[in-house]
Amino acid sequence: MTKKTKGLLTVLFAYTLAIFLGAYSISFVTHLGNMWQILVADVVATFVIYGFSVAYKNSSFYDPYWSVIPPFILLFWIWKYDLMFNGTVSLLMFAMLFWSIRLTSNWMKTWEGLHHEDWRYIDMRENLGRSFELLGNLGGIHFFPTFIVFFCCMPMAATVSMQQANPETNMQAYAGFLVCIIGILYEIISDRQLHHFREQNPNQSGVIETGLWNYSRHPNYYGEILFWWGIFLFGNAYSGMNYLILAPISMTLMFWYASIPWIEIKILRTRPQYKEYQKRVHILFPEITILKRLFGR
Repeated sequence: MTKKTKGLLTVLFAYTLAIFLGAYSISFVTHLGNMWQILVADVVATFVIYGFSVAYKNSSFYDPYWSVIPPFILLFWIWKYDLMFNGTVSLLMFAMLFWSIRLTSNWMKTWEGLHHEDWRYIDMRENLGRSFELLGNLGGIHFFPTFIVFFCCMPMAATVSMQQANPETNMQAYAGFLVCIIGILYEIISDRQLHHFREQNPNQSGVIETGLWNYSRHPNYYGEILFWWGIFLFGNAYSGMNYLILAPISMTLMFWYASIPWIEIKILRTRPQYKEYQKRVHILFPEITILKRLFGR
């Protein structure tokens, strides 16, 4: 058995245990509303993964959580509302599973094993020192993204809860599905282009400026953001809960102000030519790059 296989089996056990204990915890909070029940389960599951992260001294145990848990959240709401897979729910489930399987398989492909920890967590540990475990590991690495993703899953609850009253699939739901699929395809294409570039540049000394990367400095994140905007369109199509727009906005802001700047600082440490690339290509939105080139600005 290879080290990577052993690591993947360990992670599989951790997530199986986390999902089981999270689901079991619901039996203790059945007096609460559906939203609070699944939130409690989500928190319990996160604590389980955090326990493995501490035990193995590797916060990358949490990395698959982002893509593994949302389908279970959707299944919970489908079960709670005792729904069949009608047109809208089937579209939502297909989009969610397509996204989840794609993102999880991409993580499995790039993850090296239990000895490998994301460079961002290593940076955080070095910078925070004694505060890392509480503020960085528990708060920043585990629970902050858990709450962001849970918030972004709330439109799915709105979609499912309204299906008995509005079983017909409307145009906005179709639009949500289309945006989700475009976002996933954007991620697939950009990740493949990046993988190909890294194969051709094993020393990682250059800057990728081809394909989708010619229009956005982070097209993979752009695709991820598109996916969550599509999920919002699903929920808003039936519920009219306009405040749910704060969900994809929070996801967009997290990438814009946290994830992307962190990566760009790292790139600039070793590749000063990246500054010129920053001037030519927008940090996230390809539309802005295209408009700038069209109007010569």
